[in-house]
Amino acid sequence: MSRWLILFVLLCSACAAPTPTVDLTVTGQGCSPVSLTLPPEHEPVLKVRNIADEAMVVSIPTMDRWIELAPGSDDIFELPRYIMGTFDLFCLSAADHRALGGDNPFLCVLEPAELVPVARSAGVLHIEPHNRIREVLEQGR
Repeated sequence: MSRWLILFVLLCSACAAPTPTVDLTVTGQGCSPVSLTLPPEHEPVLKVRNIADEAMVVSIPTMDRWIELAPGSDDIFELPRYIMGTFDLFCLSAADHRALGGDNPFLCVLEPAELVPVARSAGVLHIEPHNRIREVLEQGR
């Protein structure tokens, strides 16, 4: 009997749908991991999951990019395709982001110094050197 139960459990776990991987998980305490590196073969997007009980924002101010995530949601944070280097990465509540004016379409970008006091986490995103720029060069031929 116990052998059949073990076999049943193994078969069920083998058939279970895989959990989609995420690059960044947002909690009530901020981003996890706080800092991350995108290798050259990684597409210029971050798969982000918010497991906090409130809406949260992931912000990369020097790229003028941010994304708001509802509680329990997953989303794709698109990055500029050809950019490389190291960039400040902040996770904060959507309420704090709005209080700073971060959702104001007439405000170009929040500065890192404005985000530091309210950020739940502050880290870096490092995009390793890649050769995606060749796409543009090859189109010109």
